[in-house]
Amino acid sequence: MVNKWILKLSLILMVSGCLLWISVNAFGEVVLEYHTPTPDSSPADLAFDAKGNLWFTELNANRIARLDPSKAKSLTSEGITEFELPQPNSKPHFLTIAKNGWIWFTEGANRIGRFDPENSTFKEYDIPSPHSEPHQIAEAPDGSIWFLEFQTNKVGHLDPQTGKIVEFPIGPGNPHALALAQGKIWYTQGGMFWVNTFFNKLGSLNPHTGEVEEIIIPPEKSVPHGLTVSSKGTLWLTEMFASKLAKLDLNRKKPKIVEYFLGKRRSPHDVHVDEKRGYVWFTAARPDAIGRLDLSKAKPGTRKGVRYYPLPHPDSHPTQLVLDKDGNIWFTEMGKYFKGKFNNKIGRLVP
Repeated sequence: MVNKWILKLSLILMVSGCLLWISVNAFGEVVLEYHTPTPDSSPADLAFDAKGNLWFTELNANRIARLDPSKAKSLTSEGITEFELPQPNSKPHFLTIAKNGWIWFTEGANRIGRFDPENSTFKEYDIPSPHSEPHQIAEAPDGSIWFLEFQTNKVGHLDPQTGKIVEFPIGPGNPHALALAQGKIWYTQGGMFWVNTFFNKLGSLNPHTGEVEEIIIPPEKSVPHGLTVSSKGTLWLTEMFASKLAKLDLNRKKPKIVEYFLGKRRSPHDVHVDEKRGYVWFTAARPDAIGRLDLSKAKPGTRKGVRYYPLPHPDSHPTQLVLDKDGNIWFTEMGKYFKGKFNNKIGRLVP
């Protein structure tokens, strides 16, 4: 009898002349996985370009890579091209794709990198503050680049025309995820939980005045982590230790935090809104799954409307995710990189 919730079938299918290993559940969703050419690469962040190519960083392989969905085949490295960074041990982590097609990414070695896909050339920019550990990065409407400095508690601004970097100090809390909304730079601050340093703030920087505002996200150890903004001006964030999704509608005169419970110890990481279908997707480190909140069924303070799609293998540690135009969810599987156990897969959930 088919399990009411999830049935994992191990199937070997012949598709387009290629053997595929597919995880299928009772409702028909499929999880596909694609291997990076470099073993133990620890894919970190990902984004689609205007041509439909998926770009991602490889934290442990010192590379960024491009996946062509039209050529990719599950359980192989076909359709994936890697580009090695100019300097060793650069630790590329987060990325964004500019309107002109350039790939911008952060380097743990205290640099901002830029890659031009047209001529396969790199350019790097040193961050003024040493040991800043740059995290998420985004392009503003004017084409400038904004990024977060996790260790030095700063927001950085890079002018692509001059290469000049200007830093803005913010309050303590180790900014992790970044979103640009209503002329402000928004960021989560959850501290460094692996050394028992906790924060529970959502902050914003006004780049014109330098003014910083902070919103407390209870409880004390909620650890706000992932962050995104919908086209309607609603911020969504994950609370890693509180196991919640939260939203803040910036269009309200007095916006307030609204939370949705995800179940005990789910460790939600990244978050993305599928406005067309009314879903909020997130990665869940426990128990290695992709989660979905159906907004038509959701009720604040409860876990109504929440579903999970388990990944085929334990310790995949899904991290960042993004949607393609067809509503498929693509995600990185870093492995437990913080324990030296790296993975080498890009995943795709076909709902």
